Amino acid sequence: MRDSITNSTTSTGRGKEAASVDREKMRKQRYKKVNTGKGKKVGFFESIGLKIKGFCDGRKGFPRQTDKDDWYSPFMNQEVNSFEEFCSHTWGSLQIENEGEYARLKELMDGIRQKKGLLEAARADLAVAVATKRENDSESSRKKGEDKLTDTQIRARRKAEKEKKLAPVKSKVAGLEQELKNAEEAFSDLHSKLVEDDNTTRLICHRVRDHVLMRLDVYWNSVLRRHPDGASMPVVPVLELKDEAEEAYLRPHKELMKRAAAIHDAIQDEAAEKEVA
Repeated sequence: MRDSITNSTTSTGRGKEAASVDREKMRKQRYKKVNTGKGKKVGFFESIGLKIKGFCDGRKGFPRQTDKDDWYSPFMNQEVNSFEEFCSHTWGSLQIENEGEYARLKELMDGIRQKKGLLEAARADLAVAVATKRENDSESSRKKGEDKLTDTQIRARRKAEKEKKLAPVKSKVAGLEQELKNAEEAFSDLHSKLVEDDNTTRLICHRVRDHVLMRLDVYWNSVLRRHPDGASMPVVPVLELKDEAEEAYLRPHKELMKRAAAIHDAIQDEAAEKEVA
């Protein structure tokens, strides 16, 4: 298991290096979309095209009222589909980027649980060994050939012998503590990355949604000028843009991330308790 934890926290082989480069490339592209994903205000030339489209649709009687008393047009449907396609592509890219990371996260979680069990058992063995040694040995007891040594020298010898016998058990405890610390650090870093990726992707889709709504506002305002029923139409378009791709992405990872959040909180609480102590 120790080798498994080490392999999961380091890149080995050309295949993994290539995959890491690809993931980093997609990550940079995704962060770039925060600023370039049409999250800005409607530009001058963009608004001209929207106004012309609204003017032409208004003359044709679009948008038209649906059975649900909503006002809808082919152009509005196109904008909705465009937003949904963008979200699907963005969340889909994130799935490709992180598909191996969720498996790695689960492996780290299983490793942490196992390491904690082994460490607890090793600490119990150490406590028993210390207690047994204390009962059986006296720090002032003399062995053959030690008659001329002082009491201070005798106590120093007995203490050194005691530490030597306990060294293997203490070394095992120290090794497991370090392995657990490394696994927890790798887990915390990966968990934070996955949460950050979700938040960044969600921000990108929210900004694109806001931009689409602004586009529809410009279009709608132009429609009202020429639509035969403009006086009875809503002042602004009543339209809800849903990011169903986000739910589709999060659903398979929901239980895993819930468990990961609990482990992350437990690690943070233990670290806070150590600082206080």
